[in-house]
Amino acid sequence: MMFLNANMDEGFVILLVGMFIVFIALLVLFTLFTLMPKLLNAFSKKPKTAVKKVSNSSETSNKESYVSGEQMAAVSTAVYLFLEEAHDEENAIVTINSVAKNYSPWSSKIYVTHRFNNR
Repeated sequence: MMFLNANMDEGFVILLVGMFIVFIALLVLFTLFTLMPKLLNAFSKKPKTAVKKVSNSSETSNKESYVSGEQMAAVSTAVYLFLEEAHDEENAIVTINSVAKNYSPWSSKIYVTHRFNNR
């Protein structure tokens, strides 16, 4: 009975250490996933130019281009239709021919992989 109690204590310690490791790993992943977008946005921002141009045409070219949802849908539909036309039309006729099968020892039951003792 003493031996059983000692194993239970070790099991309980292993359980607690395992749960601690899992929760620490989840905490690290949570912080990583919440901070990743902020880090990526900080590194991906374009540096602003110090010199501003005066003409109207240059001001419109410096603005970031905005693509609306309708424009994205139109472009994606055009690409989809273009790729669908690239495929050849094939007939949908399926023929099934009966083939005479030669003898195969792989499916034979006389070559079993295990032997039973029949006494």
